[in-house]
Amino acid sequence: MGPLFLLQCLLKEVKCMIRYAMRDDIPAMTKIYNDAIKYSNATYDINPQSEAQRGVWFDAHQENNPILVFEVDDKIVGYTGLSPFGSDDGYLYSVNLCIYVDWSNRGEGYGSDLMFAILDIARARQDVHTVVSEITSSNVASIALHERFGFEFRGLVREVGYKFGEFHDMCYYQLMVNGKILSQT
Repeated sequence: MGPLFLLQCLLKEVKCMIRYAMRDDIPAMTKIYNDAIKYSNATYDINPQSEAQRGVWFDAHQENNPILVFEVDDKIVGYTGLSPFGSDDGYLYSVNLCIYVDWSNRGEGYGSDLMFAILDIARARQDVHTVVSEITSSNVASIALHERFGFEFRGLVREVGYKFGEFHDMCYYQLMVNGKILSQT
């Protein structure tokens, strides 16, 4: 885990851990995601999702697409995950990254700790070459987080998302994590 993670736990004198998500975490992750749906344009889902729907999402994250949760005093305060970049075979070594933090816990550094942990996993794997994030252009906190971790701006798609009665631009950020891939399929 990163230095912020250790500092958070020591300063606040709380029990903290970043760990792989389990099925039992789906209700907490669903609540966090539904808050993002209701209050932000971090996702373009419009309607809150059920735990069953998020269960399908969870099940799609097999071993090669991990989900991590940040737990503080037995409460999930955020999560991050890697998903396939695309369905075509040629995207095999590319992943999308997502990070969601509980609305009441933003600004506490949990997003940075989650980013550090998931990128550590991506860098350690021989089957991940690049990590891509799609970020709404007005989400300056997420853009700043990604840039702090070395992500580079790769492009903008104008007015691709529609939410809260207006169109939104989507930025693409990318981080190269591994220069060599062990096997070619």
